Amino acid sequence: MPPTPFAPGPTRLVATLALADTALPIATWDFLLAATSGGQTPGGQILVSPASFDQAFLILDHPESPPLGRVYHLAVPPPATKGFDLVLRRSGGGGESFAHYRLHWPDEASRIRDLERWRRQAVPPVDWFYVELTSHCNLACPFCPSRTLKRPRAFLSEDHARLIFSKIADYGRRRDATWGYTQTERMVFLHVMGEPLLHPRFTEIVSAARAVGLVPGLFTNATLLNAKARDKIFASGLSHITISLNVTDQAGYAELGARGLIDEQERRVLDLLAERKRRGAHRLHVDIQYIVAAPRAEGGSSGGPVAGRGLVDSRHKAWASYRTWLLRLRHLDPQGPVGAPPAIDPRPSIAFETLLHPLADDTGDPSLRLPLDGGVDLVMKTGCSFGNAVIPPGHRVVPASQGRCPFSSPWRQMAVFVDGRVSFCNMDYENSVDLGSLLDSSVDEIWDGARLRRIREEMAADRLSEPLCQRCLGTLAPMAGPA
Repeated sequence: MPPTPFAPGPTRLVATLALADTALPIATWDFLLAATSGGQTPGGQILVSPASFDQAFLILDHPESPPLGRVYHLAVPPPATKGFDLVLRRSGGGGESFAHYRLHWPDEASRIRDLERWRRQAVPPVDWFYVELTSHCNLACPFCPSRTLKRPRAFLSEDHARLIFSKIADYGRRRDATWGYTQTERMVFLHVMGEPLLHPRFTEIVSAARAVGLVPGLFTNATLLNAKARDKIFASGLSHITISLNVTDQAGYAELGARGLIDEQERRVLDLLAERKRRGAHRLHVDIQYIVAAPRAEGGSSGGPVAGRGLVDSRHKAWASYRTWLLRLRHLDPQGPVGAPPAIDPRPSIAFETLLHPLADDTGDPSLRLPLDGGVDLVMKTGCSFGNAVIPPGHRVVPASQGRCPFSSPWRQMAVFVDGRVSFCNMDYENSVDLGSLLDSSVDEIWDGARLRRIREEMAADRLSEPLCQRCLGTLAPMAGPA
């Protein structure tokens, strides 16, 4: 594709690229041409750079003007593209003029190579990785489908964990960029279903994730959070732990299938926080999580509302929980080391609107964070029914045929189950999607595979091709009564 010249004189240049012989525009660039100190606008040329199909596909070679234009409606060309029609519209004090050019590849191999590279470059990177350590759980929460799980109960083997982590880390090294002086690390959540602390090789598996440069995060129900488990957590190098308390009273705690008292459960959490402070383990971020009984906003939850005893169902209960934990943490070490500032500024700061309406949400985020201490938050998580998998008695789900995932999961998530097989959604607890095995394939091969590409294309067109998504975005209706 040779450089495309244009004459001196204009102050603005608009370049429109269309598929050859179709007049179907796929991108428009708007270049600003600056005049020299003498008031003249010198000539220049448009350079076509096919390394990637992005803002720099067309580059302005002009001594006084920015090389890139503002780009609109950029769409990756389809595989059947044979060439492009480029229209340049020049405008300014001297009027307006047009020029037309045909761009084509020198040979078929170059065409296929460029179009495939552009398509792959347009695939969004995975934002969130979930790796399931076990499908075993020691609770039976009424709002969780683990009780009826049909998949085999199993543990992820240490060898398979190392293989999976190495592939995620390799993907991250190739896809994650660093910006300026900021260094990034790829986080991986060690949970889909089950209680991770049940895994007999928990410490070794977390350490394996750390060894390849990943940042492991843990979800736990805290029932096993004894002194031995605390030692494992601090020894393994965990960076994040979400403690799913979920309920606020004894009746709700018993309904989870837990033994003992909720006071003992909360004491285990407080002991972890005290140990964290004693060790100076400020890199371990802790979320203390409760479940809100109903979605805070339309479309803010995956599926219909959840119910159960002890869930947060009012702002009074939300603030009672926050007040309790705020006072507990501030009494852990009221004196602190004399003359030594805290490693993290511990002062909570909450917006006034949140203070008035702690369960209101207009951001689409299913979790509300309330800071308790440096690196410790109270989280009010909108209850979800695992995409309408757990629904009230006497109801059924009317599947949806149209819609789009509110969390854009096919573009953002990869969930890896104990057997190494993969879904694009961490709510797919039975792995009904089953995109393949990460034990046999790379992250890229699955993430850019034909199956997931088709799911994205359908959803982008407002069509739901997967029964999982049809159920999740469906509506609840009463069961039909007897005739």
